[in-house]
Amino acid sequence: MKIIAISGYKSFIGNHFYNNYKKKSKIIHYKNNINNISELKKFIIKNKVTHFVNFAGLSRIKCSKNKTECIKTNFNSIKSVINFFNKFKYKPMFIFISTCHIYGNTNNKIKENFRIAPNSLYAKIKLKSEEYIQKNYENYSILRLFNVYGPNQPRSFFIPDMIEKIKNNQLIKIDKSIRDFIHVRTVSRVINFIISKEITGVLNVGSGRGQSLKSIINLIGNKLEKKPLLEISNKKSKIVANIKFLTSKGFKFKKNEKNFNI
Repeated sequence: MKIIAISGYKSFIGNHFYNNYKKKSKIIHYKNNINNISELKKFIIKNKVTHFVNFAGLSRIKCSKNKTECIKTNFNSIKSVINFFNKFKYKPMFIFISTCHIYGNTNNKIKENFRIAPNSLYAKIKLKSEEYIQKNYENYSILRLFNVYGPNQPRSFFIPDMIEKIKNNQLIKIDKSIRDFIHVRTVSRVINFIISKEITGVLNVGSGRGQSLKSIINLIGNKLEKKPLLEISNKKSKIVANIKFLTSKGFKFKKNEKNFNI
């Protein structure tokens, strides 16, 4: 029987995953601080955890404000968990939630082996954690999430920020960049799929569909029945997932699931 433990259960994605699958799978919360490794060890042993999904971690904004805490929470805790798991004869599957921000920009869809070019502390620490996991553990799945959105997302993220600015008739300054947006419900399905099929390795998790920031904002405006106030610069970048590896493993998108829909 699979016993799935999750850290960061109050996080945006962690909370959605738990609520979507708590009736279908045995999912338990690690409710203490992820940096409290002694408590985590007791928790893992007591509950005979077979799969561990790490949703815990500081956001990009919080990392930029506190480098020490970012390194402690987003890297040192991962290192400690991996070192502990290596002591088990039957090693739990470790699912690490990473980010597309480790990639550089390109006009082509990004494959998992594309050049790495993290440009923030958050992305650099995510990459550092990835490298440690790959070097020191075998039973892992690293999920590089693209632009996740959905209900109850914190204001600091792009979509809820745009919603508030449109509602308040605020000027929105953007460029001509193209991004890959994926609903949190779909991300939760991917995580469940990875666990149920025991898929290991590094996988991009996106829609595979690029959309301009302008088009996304206009879609939000149409939904709110308000015209956004836009100021658009000529700067442009593109970050869109190549999801062939994920779909080659058997994951199937539902009808219209790749479309942006708030």
